[in-house]
Amino acid sequence: MDYAGLQSAIADFLNRDDLTAAAPTFITLAEAQITRRLVKDGPIRQMLGVWAPTISAELTNLPADFMGMKAIYLASLTCTYELNFVEPEKIAEFKIKFPSQSGDPQFYSIVGNQIQFWPWAGTGSYAASINYWQAIPALSDSNTTNWLLDLYPDAYLYTALIQSAPYLRDDSRLDVWGTLSTTILSDICETDKVARQAPHLGIPLLTSTP
Repeated sequence: MDYAGLQSAIADFLNRDDLTAAAPTFITLAEAQITRRLVKDGPIRQMLGVWAPTISAELTNLPADFMGMKAIYLASLTCTYELNFVEPEKIAEFKIKFPSQSGDPQFYSIVGNQIQFWPWAGTGSYAASINYWQAIPALSDSNTTNWLLDLYPDAYLYTALIQSAPYLRDDSRLDVWGTLSTTILSDICETDKVARQAPHLGIPLLTSTP
């Protein structure tokens, strides 16, 4: 199934041939709902992204698909080390208490759509390696598939059908689609947990035949 196929499936399940303009909106709303759910109950491995910016200011804009931070590593002149997260008000407190603090950044926080680093001496730059949780890549006419549609087309379909209910004025099948969507998204999170634990459970890995 690709983007066009998903739209056709939505029309088929709704038994409507007049939803050409509305189906893309159902899909966009479904992506937002699925992203929130998988971040809350997961996140799952496919949502983990890698970003390698050069940090040259106290505040650095986050990627547009940022949903949450996993880890930040900075490379100084002598080593590569992980930063510790603190709340924004803690950095504000540090700046008041230690206004002349020097040295490499040791802490970070998330302020709006930016990362804030402390201490920040105002000079130099750092190569960063950042792992963060990404929003699901949006489907479109130019981006006809993504990992979610490839792996879990049923999640896309039933969650998109939920979005059709307000448009169709409380479709009677909403409870069925809602239950299916919730079950599928829960299964995705549980399956991912099993996959993460597999190396620790003694599950043999597939190897090539000698």
